[in-house]
Amino acid sequence: MRDVSYLKPEKFQDWLTLTEVARLVDRDISWIRKLEADGKIPEAKRVQRGQIEVRLWPPHDVDEIKRVVESARVGRPKGS
Repeated sequence: MRDVSYLKPEKFQDWLTLTEVARLVDRDISWIRKLEADGKIPEAKRVQRGQIEVRLWPPHDVDEIKRVVESARVGRPKGS
């Protein structure tokens, strides 16, 4: 796993980036983005690092994200 700690400001070193969360829950980053956009997981704090906007979640939110991902059913809902 590539070290992305250089993207995190000093006070956010224990927070997780989008890539780290996706790897932790074994899902694609696009799926994590969709869950966030749909309001199903806590909204990430956005931090500007030059021209890059980095999404960061505190450790306590990652536990909730894990719970949501584990309870999510893969596939389309019936009737769609």
